[in-house]
Amino acid sequence: MNYIVVDEEQAKLIAETSQGVEIRDKQGKHLGFVAHSFSDEDVAIAKMRLQSNEPRLSTKEILDFLGTLDKK
Repeated sequence: MNYIVVDEEQAKLIAETSQGVEIRDKQGKHLGFVAHSFSDEDVAIAKMRLQSNEPRLSTKEILDFLGTLDKK
């Protein structure tokens, strides 16, 4: 895997955020995204949702539905 080395200020920003960080070049072009890791709260919410009786759709079902929107 390729990697880049960030300076101390950039590392601090990435480490301290609870959200992701968008990476851009000097011209503002989007290059990528650094996602935060899952917090204990994120895991608790996911477990709670799994135990619910809410209807669920598979990724394929979602993609199929989104594909129908392009045809309209």
